[in-house]
Amino acid sequence: MAKSQSCLTGLLAGFSLFSILLLTTIAFFSSIYGWPVYLEILSHFQLQYFILSAIALVVIALTRYKVTFLIGLACTVALSTQILFWYLPPRFLTANGDSNLRVLISNVNTQNEQFEEVLAFTRQEEPDLALFMEVDEGWQNRLDELKSDLPHSSGEASPYNFGILLYSRYPLETVEIKDFAEDSTPSVVATIPVNGQRISFVGTHPVPPVRSQYFHSRNKQLDQMGQYLQTAATPQIVVGDFNITMWSPYYKRFIRSTDLKNVRKGFGLLPSWPTKGTYPPLPNWAPLIFSIPIDHCLVSHEVAVANVRVGPNIGSDHRPVVVDLRI
Repeated sequence: MAKSQSCLTGLLAGFSLFSILLLTTIAFFSSIYGWPVYLEILSHFQLQYFILSAIALVVIALTRYKVTFLIGLACTVALSTQILFWYLPPRFLTANGDSNLRVLISNVNTQNEQFEEVLAFTRQEEPDLALFMEVDEGWQNRLDELKSDLPHSSGEASPYNFGILLYSRYPLETVEIKDFAEDSTPSVVATIPVNGQRISFVGTHPVPPVRSQYFHSRNKQLDQMGQYLQTAATPQIVVGDFNITMWSPYYKRFIRSTDLKNVRKGFGLLPSWPTKGTYPPLPNWAPLIFSIPIDHCLVSHEVAVANVRVGPNIGSDHRPVVVDLRI
């Protein structure tokens, strides 16, 4: 009996270690070499890989297989670096809580009809710039109620989930609805005077990579937008639903080409999609398990970051993101 129990314990420890090794391989390989669509999708779930690895490590600890545990621990620690990086103090300038520009990013979801919740949250936050995505004509009619506080606006509504609208407390000195690639979705490109400085602003929403054509369209849009930003004046603020996480090689390539910084650095992962209850066939807990950060605010080095947070569930499959900056 004791021998049989020892054998089962050994199998459990071995299976747990195999799981950790597999998770570690998937996490790093997809993040570095995830250029094909089927690999790139796997790169987005680094937090989930770490949590599953930590659970497996606890199982190994209970079996008391020391060497197996040490190997699993080394892998789990390696996985944690993909997460902990975003909680470490940033190298770029921070505003130490002092901000003079608040930016709200909200993918409202065309199917969402909780207009009052979105309007109430926006008014409560009192942003200086508010970018809304997946805006159709019905949403535009309601969002235009914000013009009493945010009188300057630009963008276009669309019934196909890619309408985009920018509302601003400051005048839009120059503004353009720009398609960065032939098959890309529209972006709002503007020059905005803020506290005596002109900022280059881009609000964007590439297509989700749910099929090969969309995958290539998203990547092309990021590449073309990166080329544009290399010639744009600074300071720069780029916001939107990028449909990509920080661990994708395509995201990393975009960051290298623009030298922009993700405002999440130092504030944590702050997953923004999906939210519970937005996919009725799934139980409420399922979307939370797969929650990932795909709504971003990227800034140039001249822009300081005071605070970043995600807002509540306001009916969309995305939670809004609120960013406090100092120009």
